[in-house]
Amino acid sequence: MPGRRGGALGVALLAALLGWSLVLPGATASADVNWSGVRAVTSTTAALTPGESAWVTVTWAAQQTVTDWSTTVAAPAGVTVTYPTTRGGSDTSLYGSATLVGSVTDFTAFKLSVPYTQRTSFTVTVTSTYMGCTGLLTCLDQLLRSGDRSTWLAAGIRQGTTTATVTVPVQAAVGVPFTQNTTEVPVAAGSSSFHKIAFTGGQTDLAGFTVRAGTLPTGLAVTYPGDGSAATLNGSSSLLGRSADYVSLRFVTTGLAPGRYVVPLTISYTAAAPVTTVGTVTLVVS
Repeated sequence: MPGRRGGALGVALLAALLGWSLVLPGATASADVNWSGVRAVTSTTAALTPGESAWVTVTWAAQQTVTDWSTTVAAPAGVTVTYPTTRGGSDTSLYGSATLVGSVTDFTAFKLSVPYTQRTSFTVTVTSTYMGCTGLLTCLDQLLRSGDRSTWLAAGIRQGTTTATVTVPVQAAVGVPFTQNTTEVPVAAGSSSFHKIAFTGGQTDLAGFTVRAGTLPTGLAVTYPGDGSAATLNGSSSLLGRSADYVSLRFVTTGLAPGRYVVPLTISYTAAAPVTTVGTVTLVVS
């Protein structure tokens, strides 16, 4: 027992001299000791709002270089996680590459879609796997050879896993739910053609976004794509937060003289609840 205790003390002293940590808080690995020193630096992401979809990031650090990085995220029921399409959409990796260089931080990004019913902060569990050095001697060899990966790969590596719990703050949305970008539409007299009315989303997603014209000036008629009762967005059924999209309305001006005509609009969507509001667009007929 004295010999074993002395050997363990020697390893601990060597690790201390090299500035290593044998066990890192909040991290686990396939080995009992996280020799590569991988850890999450981020404990709290940027704040989101109920109904918002946005990319958030978690920053990582390591004492020794690890490769083949992969991160997955577990979120509470109702919160949707989306990964970058560059990896097929089943996980995310690091911003720079799939390699986390020792003593250099990098981050993973993933998109969270928060339902309107989520009014309080929540946590996500972020699990990352990587290939790293298997023990003190292998990591020491990597350190002494200034990151010569071929040498320590030959010495042997194995997969490690680290898991972190990260808080996602939830706060009330600010600003208007959307902005109508198109306020005037030039139209030729005696024409019948579709024209675009553009919108930009606010901070949150608005589902079922539609636009229809109200009471029309005499001599003007309006129809909608597919002979519908209202115009839907071109890109999708939802006006996503901070994104731009448009609806198309056919203005039939065969009975209008040149001039300016204000057309009222009824705009409907669903946020935390169904909403109907009004807007206008001015036709400049020439």
